[in-house]
Amino acid sequence: MWKILIWRIITDTLPVGVNFERRNIQLEIRCKLCGYEEHSTETMEHLFRDCEISKWLWACTELGIRASQTHRMDIRKWVMQWINYLEKLEEGTSRIIRFMATLWCIWCVRNRIVFKRESFHPFLFLNLWIQEVRKADEAMLVCNKDKVKKTQEAEEMGDETGKWIRESKPFFAIGAHYNCECTRVMVDAGWKSKEKASVGWVAYTETGQLMVEKYKAIKAESALQAEALGLHEVVLWAKEEGRWHVEVSTDCLPLIAFFAGSEKARHMTKEILEDILALSGYFHCLSFSYIPRSSNKVAHSLAKKAMTS
Repeated sequence: MWKILIWRIITDTLPVGVNFERRNIQLEIRCKLCGYEEHSTETMEHLFRDCEISKWLWACTELGIRASQTHRMDIRKWVMQWINYLEKLEEGTSRIIRFMATLWCIWCVRNRIVFKRESFHPFLFLNLWIQEVRKADEAMLVCNKDKVKKTQEAEEMGDETGKWIRESKPFFAIGAHYNCECTRVMVDAGWKSKEKASVGWVAYTETGQLMVEKYKAIKAESALQAEALGLHEVVLWAKEEGRWHVEVSTDCLPLIAFFAGSEKARHMTKEILEDILALSGYFHCLSFSYIPRSSNKVAHSLAKKAMTS
C-alpha cells in the first residue's frame, strides 16, 4: 500500500482536489484536513506538507521534519529527497518506515474525513500511525530473522546457495527416470576471453564404469555461455551415441535456475539453452542437476586441459 501511494505521488495520479478540477469534475477542491479554509486548494503539496495540520503532524513525529522550511519544492522531489537522506542515516530503514507511515496516515485520515465524515483529531492520526509503524517494524524483524537464518544455513553448507542447494532436486527436462539405468555425465567449462574458452566432460556407464572423457576449445562471449555450450556438447554427444537415458551434472547453478524457470539468460546464451530443451525431445529421460565444484574435479581438469593445450 505504501509503495502504491508513493508511486501515485510520483506520477501525480492521486485523487486530490486539484486533479478533479483539471478533469472538470465538480467536487470540493479545498483541503479536507484544515477545515476548508479559504485559499487551501487540495494539491499534493498542500495535503502532505504545506497544510497547517500536516506541518504539525510532521513536527510531532520522531523525525522532527519542519515542512514549512521547504514549501516551494515540488512534492515529488521533496519526498524522494527525504527518503534518500534518511536512508544514509543510522537506522535508516527504521526512519524511512516512519516517514512512509506519516505520508500514509495523512492520506488515510484525509479519506476518513471525506468518506466517513469524521472530524480531524490528533488521536485519529496518532493511533493509526502507531499501528502502521508497529506492523512495519514487526515485518522487518521477521524479514531480518529470516535473512540471518538463511545466512547461517549457507555458511553451514560452505556455499552461498545454502539451503536452496541442499533441498533442490534435479530438473528433468523430459521423461522420468523411474528405475531405468542412466548414463551419467559431469560437465564443466573454462573461460578467460571470447577466444579462450573450453569445455570438458566425463561420462560413466549405468554400472559406474568410465565410458569416455572429452574436452575441446570453444569460443564464448562469457563464462555462463561457455557453461551452456558445455551442456549443449554433452546433449549432442548423447544423441549421437543413442544414449536415451542421461543424467547431466554441472557446477553452474545459474543454468539449473534457468531450466527451473527462476532465472533469465541473456539473448545468445538463452538461444543455446532453448536449443538444448528442443533436443531433449529425442530422449526418453534427460535431467540436469547441480553438483558442488568439489565433486566435479574430473570435468574441471578436462576443461582446464583444453584451455592449456
